[in-house]
Amino acid sequence: MKSLIQFPYDRSAAVNYAAKWALRRNPRFYDFENIGGDCTNFASQCLLAGSGETMNFTPTMGWYYLDVNHRAPAW
Repeated sequence: MKSLIQFPYDRSAAVNYAAKWALRRNPRFYDFENIGGDCTNFASQCLLAGSGETMNFTPTMGWYYLDVNHRAPAW
């Protein structure tokens, strides 16, 4: 089994991001509200804030967002 790479995670940065953007949409990210909802997108945004903007661009199992057309399915 392949070992996972671990990165530092700043929980307070994720909480601060959530507090700032919970009631409005960050224009940096596409608005998925009309095509199924924004909950997964918002959770990913919070995780991204806590990770210090660390993304994984691995084609199959990656987790990344560049724009609506260049993103992992989790977004």
